Amino acid sequence: MHKVIRFLELMWLVIAIISTSVGIYHLFFTDIDDALFFFLLTALATFLYLLRRRQRRRL
Repeated sequence: MHKVIRFLELMWLVIAIISTSVGIYHLFFTDIDDALFFFLLTALATFLYLLRRRQRRRL
């Protein structure tokens, strides 16, 4: 169970990093609305990463 939680934690961290990168790209080269979507995805992924991290530490 510990390994699954750790995997999900790292998965959300990777998603946050990738969506931040894509959001910055869209901010400079395309429409701001596209970038906003990716920044919202970054916020969600960061929240879920912190939630999983807290869950793992409690176990």
